[in-house]
Amino acid sequence: MGRHNVSTGIAVATLIVMLSWLLPQADVTAEMAKPRNGSFKQNGPQGRFLGLRQAIEIALEKHPVIQAADANLKASEARTEQTRSLYYPQVYANFDTIGGVGGINPRFVAPAGAMLRQNLSQYAGGVIANQRLYDFGFTQNLVDSSQLAARAQEQDVNARRVLVILTVQRAYLNSLKQHRLVQIAEDTVRERGIIRSQVDTLYRQQLKSKLDLNLVQVELTNAESLLIKARNDLKASFAELNRAMGITGLEDYVLEEVPIEVRPKRPLETFITDSLSHPELQRARELTRSADSRLTATKRQYLPTVSAIASAGDYEVFDTSRNQRTGGWWTAGAMVSVPLFTGFLIENQVREANAQKNVADANSLNIEQALTQQVTNAYLDTVTFAQQIKLAEEQVKTAQEALQLARQRYKLGLGSIVEVTQSEVALTGAQTRLADAQYDYKIAEVTLAYAAGSMASSGAESVSP
Repeated sequence: MGRHNVSTGIAVATLIVMLSWLLPQADVTAEMAKPRNGSFKQNGPQGRFLGLRQAIEIALEKHPVIQAADANLKASEARTEQTRSLYYPQVYANFDTIGGVGGINPRFVAPAGAMLRQNLSQYAGGVIANQRLYDFGFTQNLVDSSQLAARAQEQDVNARRVLVILTVQRAYLNSLKQHRLVQIAEDTVRERGIIRSQVDTLYRQQLKSKLDLNLVQVELTNAESLLIKARNDLKASFAELNRAMGITGLEDYVLEEVPIEVRPKRPLETFITDSLSHPELQRARELTRSADSRLTATKRQYLPTVSAIASAGDYEVFDTSRNQRTGGWWTAGAMVSVPLFTGFLIENQVREANAQKNVADANSLNIEQALTQQVTNAYLDTVTFAQQIKLAEEQVKTAQEALQLARQRYKLGLGSIVEVTQSEVALTGAQTRLADAQYDYKIAEVTLAYAAGSMASSGAESVSP
């Protein structure tokens, strides 16, 4: 009877331990399978909330790249007004005065021939104006070139803005991905910690071997190591996000979850056509037109320039011993200037302008080809990651079922702890691949929107083609 009671007690204890093995694990598995929507928070120290729209607004306000582009735009507008000044008269004033007590004796050339005389003071002052009348389109083409360069700078501002928006979106999504990996690592550590405690209990009751406990401890240590790395990667992603926003400092954030939805895409050709409206390409084309106008203006220097000149002033001599006519004066006239020989200056200016136009043409073509390639790559990435998401979701489901089966086999003594740990590793890997595919898909999606020119510079929270 005593032995029977002992055996029964051991069986009951074993059953209790096994039940405690299964129930917490099922809860953990169900928790890991739950979708996470809305905002999330880190374990440990919490940072301030930062939404995606808020991050974009901060970047558009504070990023030095945009500030530099705005300053360049103002400089370009000022250069346009400088060129336009050729349409207006150029007016200058001058004033001269001479005073002294000496005169030169023409009989002597040495300083000893200087003769003293009473003070002599002379004053002359006036203005001169020069108005360009006609230059065969030189000024007009020069102004057009400056205006087109200013319009190119406006497009450069837009291009930098959308690039900053893209950079912020990608950094934000990368931070979300890193946080999801931290969640997976934390779930893995918690689950393996539970298993380790349960196996340790079984080992103390001499129901499982020391080998099982050691294998579980190794896997727990590996999970803890991966968790440390995941948390460091998350902090690094926050630093990258700060850099994308144009601010400094090491700060943790509470981010909002961006919904990830795989949707069918339009044909690739439509995205390539849309990319022709990209501000970067528009900037290159404006620079090409600007270079063409400057080349035309440079060639017009071979033609005459007709100008009108007028001047007026007053001349006074304050010397009572000399009877010299003084008073006001004025003159007016016209001038036709024709360059006959300039030391090959104009010829080389034309060569330079022509070379700059060729450079602008080549840059425009290069940007168009680069956008086409970027659109194609991003489009193919969205297709690839969409397929990987589908496969990863199936892998997660299969890995969860395999883990439950491995636990059941281990409980019944039909399997080893190796099967359980391998099933856990497989589930963690499948969940990691799913998170990578989901956020990489979203990053490829916003990259496609940027390359196709459909990303508004005002800063949308999430732009999907």
